Amino acid sequence: MRTADVAAPRVPLWPAAAASVVLALAAFTVIIAASAGSASDLADRNAAAVAIGEIDEHVLAGDRDALAIAVRNLGAIALLWGGAANGGMLTVVAIAVLGVGVGWGGAAVVAALGPAETIARIAPYIVFELVAVVLATVAGLLPAVHALLIAVRRRPAPFREYARALGSSLALGCTAAALIIVAAAVEAIVIGAHGT
Repeated sequence: MRTADVAAPRVPLWPAAAASVVLALAAFTVIIAASAGSASDLADRNAAAVAIGEIDEHVLAGDRDALAIAVRNLGAIALLWGGAANGGMLTVVAIAVLGVGVGWGGAAVVAALGPAETIARIAPYIVFELVAVVLATVAGLLPAVHALLIAVRRRPAPFREYARALGSSLALGCTAAALIIVAAAVEAIVIGAHGT
């Protein structure tokens, strides 16, 4: 090991974490807004179909039990978190795919149930899910963003710093998974209470 590597101070992760949060929030906001806007025609048709009884609104609820909800949502968390292993690439793809799905699905549900009813139904669990999604996205981007910041600052050993950031990524990903399990339990209770 070189003396310069041993003597080099550890670089804090918080700048990379802050940059990852900003990237995650910006990307999801843009993609969800764009996809929700493009889904308005489909959402309007779904709302009309629900109104005349062609589509049962129970279909909009999707899974009804906590285990099925948790498995579905943990899959999304795993995709977002998976970028930690490959330089953030899987996270970037997952942001795009999940953002479009949330935008389209959200637009369809709001069109069918109305904004007030949609908010009433998702309010008890959506905060847990949103925080989990942001944490998993940060977990997937953090090692790559940290290594990139190290390299841009011409500090030694960006790959070692990438590996060091994996521990924080693991903690963030596990926290996100725990929040998803809590959200799934609450969502199942809410769906059961509303009958949809």
